[in-house]
Amino acid sequence: MEYDLLATIPPNVGPAVIDDSGLGNGAGYALTDPHTLKSKKAGNIYVLGDNTDVPTSKAGSVAHFEAEVVEANLLREISGQQPHPDFDGHTNCFIESGFGKALLIDFNYEVEPLPGVFPLGTAGPFSLLRESRLNHWGKLAFKYVYWNLLLAGHMPGEPFLPAAMSMAGKDATLAPPKRH
Repeated sequence: MEYDLLATIPPNVGPAVIDDSGLGNGAGYALTDPHTLKSKKAGNIYVLGDNTDVPTSKAGSVAHFEAEVVEANLLREISGQQPHPDFDGHTNCFIESGFGKALLIDFNYEVEPLPGVFPLGTAGPFSLLRESRLNHWGKLAFKYVYWNLLLAGHMPGEPFLPAAMSMAGKDATLAPPKRH
């Protein structure tokens, strides 16, 4: 085959220890209930981040949102309650596009990325699915806030990034047709 540029991507597989433990799907990802994040193979294990087989991105935001759901479900189980199917596959990610610009996407299991504004509905200030300098600066600010304030416990709650995706600010009239 002739080509000028070949860009290949190796198979994406999870760690062998997942399959070796009997929790995996044969590709190194733990068989996971996509809404409770509980292992489908062991009743006392929850899975999150890059180790799950849930049908969403492997972005850091997903692991962050999953961690909130896992924490809540562990506390429910400790108090004798059943876990809630609260995880909706929420993914939120800035994508650097170069030259000081970035895009922002926000989606979940049911909703593909949509145009609009984020996080404050009509007030934005960030554009969804649109390249802008403000999105690039938002990514830089978010990085600082996340690592230095949020994770360090200096920022109470997460008013702008709840684990469940919000439709506020999204233009659902521009949604692509559902894939079957």
